[in-house]
Amino acid sequence: MKCKFSVALLVVLAFSSFVLLIGRVGAQATPAHLTVAITGQNLTGGFNNTVTITVQNNFYQSIQNNAIYDVDFQLAVPSNLSLLGDSHWHYDSMSLGQTIIITTQIYAPTAAIGTAAQGTLTATYKQLGDVSYTTETHTLSFNVYGWIDLTLYDSVLSPATSTSGGNVTISGNILNSGNVSVYDANVSVSSPAADPTVPASVFVGEVDPNIPRPFSLLVVFKSGLATGNYPVTITVLAVDNDRPGVAFNATQTVAVQITPAQTTSQPTPSQTGSGGIVGIILGILRYIWDTFFGSSSPTGFIHSYFSTTTALISDAHRAGDIFYTLFDPCSINSGFAIRSQ
Repeated sequence: MKCKFSVALLVVLAFSSFVLLIGRVGAQATPAHLTVAITGQNLTGGFNNTVTITVQNNFYQSIQNNAIYDVDFQLAVPSNLSLLGDSHWHYDSMSLGQTIIITTQIYAPTAAIGTAAQGTLTATYKQLGDVSYTTETHTLSFNVYGWIDLTLYDSVLSPATSTSGGNVTISGNILNSGNVSVYDANVSVSSPAADPTVPASVFVGEVDPNIPRPFSLLVVFKSGLATGNYPVTITVLAVDNDRPGVAFNATQTVAVQITPAQTTSQPTPSQTGSGGIVGIILGILRYIWDTFFGSSSPTGFIHSYFSTTTALISDAHRAGDIFYTLFDPCSINSGFAIRSQ
């Protein structure tokens, strides 16, 4: 009887131990003792990208040692990406709260631009006294974007100088050296000399890769500026449709010279026609003299005086000649000749 009881007791104990063991192994299949973070998951198509993965041991149990042992990490990336270098890392142990940093390189082809994919980091380890390994799988998300590199070049001012209250036209080119287009590009100008009440910007729109895009805009300057050189900063802003809210920009600074305003002088009487009147009078006198005395008169020095005077005032001379022609009775085209007929 005692023998049967002992056998039954042994069977019960063995069964209990088996159940506890199954429970222990089953508990190890439920992860979440490691915390995983990733930086650099936004990849640039056409380039090698540095990705950093941080793993921290948060496996805390108050009744036993909280370190983990024989720790192994395995990284898998999506099929459209290429993992460069190692994909497997091993550590003998990680104490509670310890952090391990894994750095790797991932190449994203241009064909993957605009896509999102997921990779995984799988961790296996043991705790002290464990019969089997615990496995944790963490999902890592990757996004692939295009490369955008904007440059402003050949920006010129026309004219190169201006006056207070004046204006210039700024023209130049935008170059996108990247591998995707940018959109809603806008060029604007800022300067301490610019009139803030007059907008100085122009909408350019789409800028495709490696195709120069020209721009031109008018800048109006403030009144009352002191003479000197003033900086003018040109800025282009654009967006990538795959990254809403992310702006790309480039700047270039040129200088404008502000010079004193040109003062406009009032014309003198001689500039407003009095020279023509003098010429007519001289022409009349010349005509009278030639008519009555002739050019070979002994007092020809007076005639010479008139000739010299009219030569100095070219427009007066011309006017005198016209008058002389009109009133010369010997000329068939003169007014006298016409009237005499």
